[in-house]
Amino acid sequence: MAWNSNNRAHTSLWGFEIWDHAQEDVGFKEVGDWGANFIIKLAAGDGSQMRSDKARTHAEKLDGAFISMFRASYEQGENRTSAIIGMEKLLVDSDKTMSDLADVVDEKYKFLGEVS
Repeated sequence: MAWNSNNRAHTSLWGFEIWDHAQEDVGFKEVGDWGANFIIKLAAGDGSQMRSDKARTHAEKLDGAFISMFRASYEQGENRTSAIIGMEKLLVDSDKTMSDLADVVDEKYKFLGEVS
């Protein structure tokens, strides 16, 4: 699915990420192109273990925000562990973008207002 401002999972992810990166003045469309390295705040010289640690930490932070702040629940067959692992797998791939992450978020979580 394409990065879509009419998708609650995508807009919730966008809202959290612009806050987390102190980029509140950045529009929805351009955030969709943010790369995984930027999303997890990977620094020059960070090795593969640091990438993995940052991806895991960021996925855990996202899960907490979706469940507590955005009042999302897990899709049928998903749980906290599967959601975090799904996001983590994407976030360790430097070729992935926010738009790609949004698709994983939409697969794993059910946000308020979504039809069953």
